[in-house]
Amino acid sequence: MNILVVDDDYELCTMLSRYLEMHGYTVFSASDALQALDIMERHPVGLVITDYLMPHLDGIHFTEMLKADPRFQNISVLMMTASNDANISDRGLRKGVAITLQKPLDMGQLLNLVRFAE
Repeated sequence: MNILVVDDDYELCTMLSRYLEMHGYTVFSASDALQALDIMERHPVGLVITDYLMPHLDGIHFTEMLKADPRFQNISVLMMTASNDANISDRGLRKGVAITLQKPLDMGQLLNLVRFAE
């Protein structure tokens, strides 16, 4: 399965990409939603892992755009956030986010969710 990691934190993107690649996944990374959409136009993606707070579009608006596009509406979205605001998770669920993960990430939990999304 191809996974797209979207986060403006380069180090986190790199760490997540390496971890997922180590477990057999092909990973693309983008620093914002606009770059992510460009990648998705060119490569099939089965799962998106996106940050909530990013330049241009936040993770919820990005998810909303994906779910409105017939080409991407069936792709699962996991969202990450450093915020403790439960409203972010609730809003994400209403817009199509499968689950919101709290940063710092529990890598074992992330891997289990990725495997579940396959």
